[in-house]
Amino acid sequence: MGRRQHGEGAHYQRGRRGGRAGQWVAVADLGFREGKRDRREFTGATSEEARRKRDAFLDQRRDGFTLPRGRQPYVSDWVLHWLHNVARPAIDPNTFSRSYRPRVTDCIVPYFSRVKLAELAEEDIEGWHRWLAARPSRNGGTLAPGTVRMAHKILSASLNVAVARRKLPHNPCTFVPAPKNTAPPPQPPSAEEIALILEACRDRPGGARWVLAICTGLRQGEALGLRWRDVRLASPARVTVAQSLAWVEGKPVLKSPKTAKSRRTVPLPAAAVAALKEHRAATIRNVVSDLVFTTPAGEPVRAIGDWRAWQALLEELGLPRYRVHDLRHAYATMLLEGGADPRLVQDLMGWSSARMAEVYQHVRPRLHAQAVAMMDEMLGGR
Repeated sequence: MGRRQHGEGAHYQRGRRGGRAGQWVAVADLGFREGKRDRREFTGATSEEARRKRDAFLDQRRDGFTLPRGRQPYVSDWVLHWLHNVARPAIDPNTFSRSYRPRVTDCIVPYFSRVKLAELAEEDIEGWHRWLAARPSRNGGTLAPGTVRMAHKILSASLNVAVARRKLPHNPCTFVPAPKNTAPPPQPPSAEEIALILEACRDRPGGARWVLAICTGLRQGEALGLRWRDVRLASPARVTVAQSLAWVEGKPVLKSPKTAKSRRTVPLPAAAVAALKEHRAATIRNVVSDLVFTTPAGEPVRAIGDWRAWQALLEELGLPRYRVHDLRHAYATMLLEGGADPRLVQDLMGWSSARMAEVYQHVRPRLHAQAVAMMDEMLGGR
């Protein structure tokens, strides 16, 4: 018999005095909890059936939750249960691993580990907000307002389910608004900086990646998941966003775009066509994945590797440390400043709502100046 895994206890067959004769029992020993031994038994007609039940339980427990027995659940108990049994099957795996799980384990569970679910009140939510506001972030400073708002949203969603299942009389988050997002609007690279980047990418290996981002506004996952079959370089040149690349638990996953609106076709200007043609000629095509952008070994590109390549380019050019996503903002800004209809910009960006254009308030002063100049010309300066 091999070495036992953590939590694996005894495994035996019962006699007539210990229960039903011949019944197999597999024990999960979870150690001590609140001064008492937490021991779970799983039975089956065969040894394999009992072991299978126990192993399934231990696997679920490693994923983050074990239903409490003999006491009222804490808020942390319930949120973990909701995370793995309600939210996880319903959301994108990448969203689960990169957003929901870290917000629950880092921002919610530590604070509510000793707050009973049935006794949760608005004052607890307010205290939690203050605790979050003072928490340090991994990059220095305190947690970003967006992180706090997302944690509030996730906690509220889990409590809505608790209310629906009559485990809680009402959702306290309903009466305590989430902290306001005071983050400044995005400041994308200027037109002069964009021209500098395009010139540097002309003969740069992998430069087509950034030319495409500037010319199409594709999200990072959409660009890294782009396939050659979805690229048309003949007139009318265009790319079709049909999938997105994500890394889930260290493995590449090609998934559907973010929303139904994200599945779209974006025209390619001449600069992007030229860059992609050179890129295709200079790289070995992976016939299996058919991805446009890969590592030198032909593997999918990780988001962190993509970010590092972008930062290396910015450093060489002496430019600020813009995010990869700032090139998407630059694309939308150029369209709006060029006079494009906001509805067209919404389609090209893959926004599900026209409200996303509100992010680009910094564009308005320039558009206002253009409108004034146009009126002056039409009215003869009167």
